[in-house]
Amino acid sequence: ASVASGIPIIGAFTHSLTSYKIKEIIGILNGTTNYILTRMSEEGKDYQEALREAQEKGYAEADPGKDIDGFDALHKIFILAAIAFKVKINLEDLYCEGIRNISKDDIKYARELGYKIKLLALAKDMGEELDIRVHPAMIPQGHRLANVGGAYNGIFVRGGGFGDLIFSGPGAGALPAGSMIVSDIVEIIRNIDIYNNNYNNYFEPKKIKKFKQTYSPYYLRIRVQDKPGVLAGIAAAFAKREVSFLSVIQKGKPGEVADIVFLTHMAKEGNVQEAI
Repeated sequence: ASVASGIPIIGAFTHSLTSYKIKEIIGILNGTTNYILTRMSEEGKDYQEALREAQEKGYAEADPGKDIDGFDALHKIFILAAIAFKVKINLEDLYCEGIRNISKDDIKYARELGYKIKLLALAKDMGEELDIRVHPAMIPQGHRLANVGGAYNGIFVRGGGFGDLIFSGPGAGALPAGSMIVSDIVEIIRNIDIYNNNYNNYFEPKKIKKFKQTYSPYYLRIRVQDKPGVLAGIAAAFAKREVSFLSVIQKGKPGEVADIVFLTHMAKEGNVQEAI
């Protein structure tokens, strides 16, 4: 019950998939933020409106910081990665970013480009090191996780032997969480007299890839004064740091403030930060 509420994902990792090597996990692990982003996308609500609605429905706490700042999802991917990769992980080494800065404009531009914005928790075994992080990301509208809406959670798992799997179910609310807690208690009672070694000791440490060293394609929205030379100057700053653009959208009228939206090719996080 500690991860993904109504989805028995830990049981899948410790029982059903024990003979396979799990290579990658991509999850929507927080029902509160997924509900907020869904309402912003489908109903055109702004962030504060969607948050209030989530609180009224009981999906968000009065102080929703742990949810909307990504910490809840971070703790959950921390647990899943430790179990899946059978390693010791330091929580302090993991990058975390929430959804406070996502606006209706970002949702709108993502839709125009064929994407949806989700708060993703990612964990990937890269051999010598692990890439584990939580942050908002744009998912192609055709991806199975893109259609996990409302307070639901979704978990995409890639591994050797079974290929790709997806798990989906309720991720917030008292009844789904309570039901899984009762299931956990029943499991403990059934096995209380049995030596059970399904769980790893997780003593093997493994290096975490620093966030600035990770590579991804990026979405950038920059608000500028719409005048000659501005776009060329931005392009030059990014090119200097080896960041190239896949597509550019500019919305605005000459002489006024305009939004310029960029999608980049695969780029290094540190280079993108320096360019910004």
